Amino acid sequence: MKKLFALLLAALMVFSLAACSTSKNNNNSNEPVNTDKTPAEIEAAIAKALGEGYLATVDVAEEGLFTSAIGRLDLTKVKTYVAKQAVIPSVDLDSVVIAECEEGYVDEAVALLNESYAQTIDYIRQYPFGVAKVEGARLYKVGNTVMLIIAGASYDGEDGEAEAKLAAKEYEKVDAALKDLFGSLPENLAVVPKN
Repeated sequence: MKKLFALLLAALMVFSLAACSTSKNNNNSNEPVNTDKTPAEIEAAIAKALGEGYLATVDVAEEGLFTSAIGRLDLTKVKTYVAKQAVIPSVDLDSVVIAECEEGYVDEAVALLNESYAQTIDYIRQYPFGVAKVEGARLYKVGNTVMLIIAGASYDGEDGEAEAKLAAKEYEKVDAALKDLFGSLPENLAVVPKN
């Protein structure tokens, strides 16, 4: 009887350890826990995190959609979106595009936003200003929502290292806000093209 009890106890311990291990792995996953946020809620969280450094304060007007990253998307496959840019988009390249896509369209939307991002990279290589901010852009996919974020305080100077540090600090704020909103931070899917 004692042997049977000891065997059952040992089996119980093995199963409980396995259950703890599985639970621990799921909690450390990089998959967002909360995916039901609207584009407006996400944009508001980014704006709040960046405070005065948030320059993408102007809604992209309908006639300007095709010059914006949002214009690359098939809007018939987008449920709702937020598209913001700076007051003078040719000077401040800040842009926030957040789109909730129809089922099955989000991966194509990521690819299309990466194409738009590549054009922005080409632009800053011709006219180098705000380089660190643009190269640090975030492109996240959470559920059926895709986000392209080029935002943060602008550096006014010639010191590339100081500019890079400022951009990194600003994106840390964005990442912290999104992690707080979703429960974890997804992988940054932005692809910086090679020279």
